[in-house]
Amino acid sequence: MIRFDQLTSLELGTSHPEIYDRPIELRLLHQDPGTSAEHYLVRHPAGLKARRHTHSSAHTIVVLDGALEVDGQLLHAGSYTHRAAGAVMHHAPAPGQSCLFLILFDGPFDVIPA
Repeated sequence: MIRFDQLTSLELGTSHPEIYDRPIELRLLHQDPGTSAEHYLVRHPAGLKARRHTHSSAHTIVVLDGALEVDGQLLHAGSYTHRAAGAVMHHAPAPGQSCLFLILFDGPFDVIPA
């Protein structure tokens, strides 16, 4: 069993995937050796710019704090979205806000600019 209390207060590392104009914060929460599924806690800083992209695995996003704009739709804290593997998408924090969210990949994480 893996358990994290108070996700909003966990320490995050930094990463700079090529689709972003600057680093983001993230933390690997779970990696399944059988399915290669990976779960991450991610924080996007306010003003982050992102490019359209795809992922090889289907994935689910759950917004925990702030607001995330996904394909032109605003998702507030408590929102959920699921994307099929290979679907082209765009997500970035809502204007003037940062955003903390979970992203749960059904397989290994990758990001491919569209």
